[in-house]
Formats: sequence, structure tokens, C-alpha cells
Amino acid sequence: MLFLVFYFILSAVLVFQGLHLAAETTSPLGTLPEEVAQDRPTSRGWGGLLMAYGAFSALIGALGFAYPDMAPARPILFLLGLIFLALFGLWVIFLGRKAEFIGKPTLTDDHGHH
Repeated sequence: MLFLVFYFILSAVLVFQGLHLAAETTSPLGTLPEEVAQDRPTSRGWGGLLMAYGAFSALIGALGFAYPDMAPARPILFLLGLIFLALFGLWVIFLGRKAEFIGKPTLTDDHGHH
């Protein structure tokens, strides 16, 4: 029974992370500086994938209560959900956002000496 708690928490995390990622491309929260850009189509794709898989996983998990033949699919879906979450985390850390320094530097090297 404890497995089911973690199963449905993972499904919810996937849905919420996907929703946040997909919505952040159209209406950013302003938590990142302007220099940090994200690839909008890729972000929307990841968001859609995470939302769809999280919802699918939750649906199969819930249907496992009504149809016991579907219950053995839960551990496999849980493992796939963890893999998706790990791949998403690696994408966010290494590929998702890139700093693009455009414009003038914030500090000048001018010390007032002529």
C-alpha cells in the first residue's frame, strides 16, 4: 500500500512539473534573469510529455483498483516515471536553459583613471 502512495505522488509531480514547464514558456514567472533563455519548442515538448505520462500513469493506477489485471503494470509505470523524471532533471541542468549574455556588461573596468 505504501508503494501506491509514492506511485500517485510521482504521477502528480510529473503532471505538475509538465504543467509548470509548458506554461512557463508563454507566461514566465520572472524567477530567472533575462539572460537565461530556454528553448520554447523543446520546453513545451517536455511539458506535454510529462503531463501526458503523469496523467496516463495516474489513470492506469486508478484503473488497477477496478481491474486487478492492470495492477501489475504499476511497478513498470513507476519505473518509467522515475526514468522520465531523471531525464527531465538532466535536461534542465545541462541543456534546458542556456545563458546568453547580450548587451553591455554590468561592471565596467573604469576606475576613474585617465
